[in-house]
Amino acid sequence: MKKHHISVHSHGHGSTLYITHRHTIYAIPKNIADKYVVEEDKRKRKKPLASIKSIFEKLEKKYTRAGALLKGLRLREGLSQVSFSKKINITQANLSNMENGHRPIGKILAKRIEKVFGTNYRYFLE
Repeated sequence: MKKHHISVHSHGHGSTLYITHRHTIYAIPKNIADKYVVEEDKRKRKKPLASIKSIFEKLEKKYTRAGALLKGLRLREGLSQVSFSKKINITQANLSNMENGHRPIGKILAKRIEKVFGTNYRYFLE
């Protein structure tokens, strides 16, 4: 389902909400809108659910740093694994194994990636 941007503004004492949706502005009394609350604003939470450091530590355990960088480069270029692997002359299976941290990226391949995509080869060496 496609989601559309909705803007909500409250003026005055907050008794009326002005909602903009698809270039139409709706004025809705707050007491009526309160009956349709789906989710409370979580930005008021004192403690974050997880620290950024812990998230990245978990990612580095699951994927190698080089593998994550390789996948990031591929996604940035908008390429499928098949297309990317053809550009650097390896199989899609090998690319998948490298992205998932099951196979290291050697120096020769790292230099090939540098030549094709202009990214410093040292980033891909563990």
